[in-house]
Amino acid sequence: MPIKRSWLRTLAWTLVTLVLLGMAAFTGFSGEYLIAGVLLLFGVLAIVVAGSGSYISECPVCGTELRGLIGLTRCPQCFSYGKISDGEYYELPPDFVNKIPVLALPLSGGREMPQLCCGCGAPAVRSEKLRIIRVEFAFDLNVPHCGLHSGGADLDSEAVAGKGKAQAPVLKVKSYAFYRACVQANYPELTKKWITQPSLAAAGKF
Repeated sequence: MPIKRSWLRTLAWTLVTLVLLGMAAFTGFSGEYLIAGVLLLFGVLAIVVAGSGSYISECPVCGTELRGLIGLTRCPQCFSYGKISDGEYYELPPDFVNKIPVLALPLSGGREMPQLCCGCGAPAVRSEKLRIIRVEFAFDLNVPHCGLHSGGADLDSEAVAGKGKAQAPVLKVKSYAFYRACVQANYPELTKKWITQPSLAAAGKF
């Protein structure tokens, strides 16, 4: 999918960057070097967001408009993941594997685990038990692994949209093949939205 820049978002982040850098300079001249360093760090991060985070595109799976395309982006409607490559936005290829578990799937739809390794996508032969405890919830989850990999998943929590400070559990995994299968198992209403699209691998971009 083609990407385009949102100049309004670019302007907003540019103003934030200038304010942070100005405050860093002021506190630096005042001798508050620690505070100045922190403000400078946030200023640099704001520059990155002003660059990459100001792009918008459409989800290649369901057509939802996506904003803030920094790194791996999850579509809020169909839960597919994608990234920018060579000026266009693509869904991740099925064989994509991240170095650490970052592909986050909300568990509110269920806890059905496909018989694939969450670390590489190969057939699973065993499982590892994960546990998470929060104020709002606490539970265990057995996550499939192959015989060669371990530590392919982690449990975390994220804010629930429209519910204040409420948190919901999420499963973070390395393998996109496992992630896709997990979406289809736990969110059958989204299955029809997983239309086959040109991936990064098919396009020779990944």
